[in-house]
Amino acid sequence: MSKKSNKTDQSEYWLDRPKNVRKVIFGFYGLCGVVLLIDLVYSFFFHKHSSFDPDLVIHDLEIIPTFYGIYGFAACVGLVYVSKLMRGWKDKKFLMRDEDYWEK
Repeated sequence: MSKKSNKTDQSEYWLDRPKNVRKVIFGFYGLCGVVLLIDLVYSFFFHKHSSFDPDLVIHDLEIIPTFYGIYGFAACVGLVYVSKLMRGWKDKKFLMRDEDYWEK
């Protein structure tokens, strides 16, 4: 009699182990911290050239350390919410159609 194994024939990859996933996440957080530290050092010890017109209110905000990271994050979150609104609002579908739309 041969023994049957409960394992499948699929090979195990290095991201299948939770310990390795945690390492990747901690590495990502570490990389974010390094980029934040570089931005802080650059903001305090070097002159930043502004991109916006001096007459705009945002001109004074862009010299704040990590401004562009916060600005980019807010823009991405805004894009996600706008795309969800374009999909549908209160059961009114703007861009989404029923599955049988072309068969009607």
